[in-house]
Parts: sequence; C-alpha cells; structure tokens
Amino acid sequence: MIHLGFYDWLSLALFLIGTIILTFYFSQKKQSLASYFKADGRLPWFIAGTAMVATTFGADTPLAITEIIAKDGIAGNWAWWYMSIGAVSTVFIFAPLWRRAEVLTDLEFLELRYSGFGARLLRGIKAVYLGALMNLMILSWVNLAMLSILESIFDHQTAVYILIFLLLFCLVYTSFLGVGGISYIDVFQFFFAMGGCILLAYTSLQMPEIGGLAGLKEKLPANVFSFYPSSERIPSFLVLIFFLWWMSWYPGSEPGGGGYIAQRIVSAKDEISATKSTLWFLFAHYFVRPWPWIIVALCSLVMYPNLAEDKKGSGFILMIEPALTAGGKGLLISTFIAAYLSTIATHLNWGASYLVNDLTKPFLIKNKDDRFYLKSSYLVQIVSAILSIYICIFWIKKVSSVWFFMIEASSGIGFALIFRWFWWRISAWSELSGFLVSPIFFALIKLFTDLVFPYSALATGLLTIAFVILVTYLSPGTSENVLLKFYNRIKPAGFGWKYWALQRKLSIHKSNIQSVLIGCISSLIAVFTGLFSVGSLFFGTSYQFTIFIVIFIVSIGFMFHQLKKINSIV
Repeated sequence: MIHLGFYDWLSLALFLIGTIILTFYFSQKKQSLASYFKADGRLPWFIAGTAMVATTFGADTPLAITEIIAKDGIAGNWAWWYMSIGAVSTVFIFAPLWRRAEVLTDLEFLELRYSGFGARLLRGIKAVYLGALMNLMILSWVNLAMLSILESIFDHQTAVYILIFLLLFCLVYTSFLGVGGISYIDVFQFFFAMGGCILLAYTSLQMPEIGGLAGLKEKLPANVFSFYPSSERIPSFLVLIFFLWWMSWYPGSEPGGGGYIAQRIVSAKDEISATKSTLWFLFAHYFVRPWPWIIVALCSLVMYPNLAEDKKGSGFILMIEPALTAGGKGLLISTFIAAYLSTIATHLNWGASYLVNDLTKPFLIKNKDDRFYLKSSYLVQIVSAILSIYICIFWIKKVSSVWFFMIEASSGIGFALIFRWFWWRISAWSELSGFLVSPIFFALIKLFTDLVFPYSALATGLLTIAFVILVTYLSPGTSENVLLKFYNRIKPAGFGWKYWALQRKLSIHKSNIQSVLIGCISSLIAVFTGLFSVGSLFFGTSYQFTIFIVIFIVSIGFMFHQLKKINSIV
C-alpha cells in the first residue's frame, strides 16, 4: 500500500488546481466543429507533436512496459519499438499528405478518396468500429491501469469512486476545450508526467536494496539488459520489422498515420508544421521517454521478484512507496493522473469526432447547425465514459494483453491504409473488406492453429491482404471525378498513379524517393542509437557509448539534410 501524507495530498491538489486554471485559460467561448475537433488548423508544431506523445503516454504505458520487461527483459520492448518504422514513414511521407487533405477527421478523408455507396458505407462502419468499439477498448484499458494505481492506495470501492471522479473531471474540461485546448494542456501534463517518472527512476536507484546502476546489474541476469533479441527470437523480430509495422492497425501507430495522429496533423498550421510535429513525436516517443520506465521496471524486478505474472505491471506502482518520501509520492500519483487525463481527453474527443462528424451528421441527423452537433459530441463522450468504466471493472484483467489483441485482430488492414495514397485502383471496398475479414481470419487462426504472436498476426495479415487484393480487382473502382479531385488536391506520387495520370494527360507528381528512403533510414538509426547510447551509459561500456553517440550525431545530420532536400521542414 502507498501511504500518503499531508504534502502528498497537497501535491495532488496543486496539480488538479493547475489543470483547472489551464482549462479556463484555454477554453473557447465560441466553438465550431472545426475548432472543437481540429483547432481550426492552427496548432504550432511543438504543441501538436507533444499532444501526440502525451496521448500515447497513458497511465497504462509504464505498467505494460513493466510486464514486458519482466517477461523478456529490455529487448522485449521491440514488441512496440518496431512501430517506429511506421512513425518514420509518417514524418517523411504521410504528414504533408494529411495536412494537404484539409479534412476534419481522417474518416472524412474517405469520401475525398473514394466514391459512391462504398465510400459512405466505409465511413459509417469505421465511425462505429473505431469511434465506438476500438475507442471503448482503449478507454477501458487506460481506466484499468488508473484503477490498479488507485487500488495501491485505497480499497477497491474507494478506488472506483475516485476513478469515476477523475473521469468526470476529464469530461468537464474536455467539453470546455476541444482539441486545441486539450493539446496545450497535454504539453503541461506530458512534461509533468515525464518529470515524475525521472524522479522515481532516480530515487529507485538510490535505494540500498538496489545499490545504483552497478547494484542493479549485479542483482539481475545479464540477458535482462540486452537491447537486442536473443537468437531464438530473431525470426519473430524479423516478422515485426518487415511485416507488422505496415500490416497492423494500432492506435497511435496506424499505417499511414491515421487516428488521433492524423487529428493532430490536420490541426497543425501547415505542411511544414505537420512534418515537424510528427518528427518531434518520433523522437519523444521512442527516444526521450523509455529509459525512466525501463529503470523503474528493472528495479521492481529486484524488489518484487515473486509477483504473479498478471501482476508484474503493478511492480512499477509498488516502487513508489519505498522509493519516495513525503510529497514525492503525491507527485508520482499526480504523474499517473496527468498521463491518464491526457490520454482519456484525447480519446473522448477523437471518438466523438467520428461518431458525430462521420456518423450522426452525414447519416443519422442531417442539416443541423454546429451547436446541435457539439451538444451531441458531449453526449457521446458521457456515454463512452460510462461504458468504458463498466468494461474496465468487469472485462479486462491485463493491460499488455489488450495491446497484442489489437495488433493481431487488425493485421492486414495496413495494406489498404497505405496503398490508398499510392495506387488509384484501391477502392472503398478494398479497405472495407480488410477491416471486416481481419478479425475473422484472426479468430480462425486462433481456433484451428497453434500459432502464437507474431506468427499468428503474420498469418492473419497475409490472408487479409490476399483477400483485399482480390476484392480490389473484382469490385467497382472509384469514380473518375473523385479520383481527379483527389489527385489535384493531394498530389500523390508513385507508379500507382503514373499510368493513370498519363492516360488522362495529367502532370506527373514527382517524389524524391532516394531522399525519402535515406531520411527514413537515418531517422531510425538516430532514434535507436540515441536510445542505446543512453543504455550503454547506464549498463554498457564507454566504448559502446562512444560508437552509439557518434552514429547518432552523424545520423541526425543525414536526417536533416534529406528533410531539407525534400523541402518538408527547413
């Protein structure tokens, strides 16, 4: 149990008061759908990018990473590090395209890219699938993580009541702010949460039971500290980096940069700001954040080696009591609340944007003014919050298990999400078929085979892609007028449009493929050599650190040089 004193409660109160003050400061007196769901396209790049990072930093994240490290060591983080390849492609390819689309949501984009009944059906189904089903799953697992933290201080019933209070608090300030205000508060909450995690990592290492970095190395097996997959895991590692990063849909790492990442991209001031925001997200998400979590997770393995498998994530929370003194424990609980609020606020707004702008407005209740649809969005958020609490309490038992379920059950969807930008023949029926059959193939594979992750996800993805390609050639294509409008606005490049454009005597949009490829590779190298240079400083040798830091600096130079050549950022 975590015991809170006067100064801890004071820390909590000051954090909540600070959030309330910021809410009033950034609240909008007059709101429209455009301001509420995309900040009128005026967000500075740093605000948009930090909001992306804050949303992916939920109260569940350190717990899930602790579970992963307890099972597979530091190298187990490749279970999510591989998604960086998709993030890099968003920086160099998709961020400018999304900003160019000038849509309110990424589902509104569907009727810019596709035509007819198929486009409308796809938009409506995805609004329900993502805005309701998937978004509820995400909200629920974030609630579960926050509940487990609260249960380390209070009994279960009291923890549930406090969770409901925090959720209501978040509902109120989300309705006041819209995505613009949420993004500014996300910046405050992100740096507050990072500061708390750094403090916990530092104080955990100072504990006599740990004995600093040297003591940590002595008390845990050497393989726990490896950055690289073991030889028996190389095949699964190759599946992740060559296939799953572009096959699977996962919130915050959608192939092609959709979801709330796209929401922040279209909220940015211009194409350059969109690119800068996703570049900052890439480095903040994969390089800046992980080490404090990793350090605390490793310390928890020393302090609590006998936790049950489904309780390993709670080791992160349990470190708070022995590692921190009065005031510090309240600060860490505030850190988790900050992470919780930033994630919940974005997902409430994002889910409402789909269910209102992409379902209610075009299909259910048409031709109303923005005030009506804004009130509808408030109702949607209230219902989403209530359902997420129910699912959290009665359905979900383990945080990381939801991660892997979502990756596997969506494998193959990424093919259509990427190629819709680069191949004119992809239609609404292609994308719709992927979303419908991927969960079915996943269920069949689980029922009739012994495949485990990531091979089950690979099999699901390959079957889904084969089905999508078949549907693409057998189904009606997109109408000529819609394709022309899309081509002229988005200016897509690549062989998938070249022949189509030549037939219509249109100008060919050129792309600097070489610079994009070099930029993507140098960015990935920079992210991971930066990450591993810190790890070498902690657990390796000066020789390793020197090599990693030199490669990091050179890669950063290559990255900015390529960005300059393709005129995306400087």
